[in-house]
Amino acid sequence: MFFNIYPTQFAIDSLQPAITSLLCLLLLLYFHQKPLTRIRKTTNIYTAITLLTFTPATFYFTHGAWQGDIRFIESYPPISGMIVLTSTLVMLMLPKKYAKLAALIWALNALPVLHYLFTHPEELHTTRGYDLLFIFGPASLLIFVIIPYQQSMREQMEKISYDLTRYKLHADRDFLTDTLNRRGLDSWLTRNHQLESMGLLLIDVDYFKNINDRFGHSTGDHVLVEIASRLRTVYHDNHCLARWGGEEFILVVANPAPAALNKLAADCHTVFRHIPFRTVGKVTTSIGVSRIAGAQDFDRLIEEADQALYHAKENGRDQVVMFSEMQPQLSEKMKRLMMLD
Repeated sequence: MFFNIYPTQFAIDSLQPAITSLLCLLLLLYFHQKPLTRIRKTTNIYTAITLLTFTPATFYFTHGAWQGDIRFIESYPPISGMIVLTSTLVMLMLPKKYAKLAALIWALNALPVLHYLFTHPEELHTTRGYDLLFIFGPASLLIFVIIPYQQSMREQMEKISYDLTRYKLHADRDFLTDTLNRRGLDSWLTRNHQLESMGLLLIDVDYFKNINDRFGHSTGDHVLVEIASRLRTVYHDNHCLARWGGEEFILVVANPAPAALNKLAADCHTVFRHIPFRTVGKVTTSIGVSRIAGAQDFDRLIEEADQALYHAKENGRDQVVMFSEMQPQLSEKMKRLMMLD
């Protein structure tokens, strides 16, 4: 707008800003439609626009000055700051492989200007000449030394951040079965504290000590890995599978229907009971199932599932016990204890 309101004697001063503004506006509209998917292509196109915008102007005015048609320091447009800014942004925003392109953009603009000024001291020793010299000179240090170093530091910081995330992920998982451990379960519960309801299954491998004694601890470890692998295939809605300790696993289900929770327990029991293990043969499990309650009642649900699991073990193992179904028995037992007291 400025160069069209106050035109100069050079057509490029009016034509080039208008073309650049139009291209950038079209690019902005293109990016605005799908910013998440078009960010990479947008930055690449912007880089191309930059190269096509400033470099022709630099060559146009340096060529005209060498020909003696114009006085360079009086004709060269005030674009040096934008060249520095754009080259810097290209090196900071784009991947490392584009650093050479940014350096090329800079060199194609800075070298012709500096070369002309050093060979024409009468124009160098002016206010505009010194201004161009100090912009293009120290900026070269910025482009070729400081920014690559900063980019290297950013890559190091990204690597550190990635390593910390990976270490945190590993800290939340059981190293043997790759299920969550108790810390990972706590993290899952924290993230899902607003759940309306949940139910949980405590799954214990029957006679696991006999497996270790007979086949060795290495085989026992393989059995635990296989158990975790099978449990992952049973349920796919929002849930959490964790190793509760030793040969016990816990499966926490978000917002289950009562019938769905019962079926899930039956499926978990069946996936072991009817499919023998390659190395140790048949392996069975005892499963205690809690009632369905709010997420804030997790500790109570654990106690319920644990009582149901204890009841399953006391009554022969290899079975599923629902806490809700054993409540009448518990009530009767409490009455007998009260009568004895």
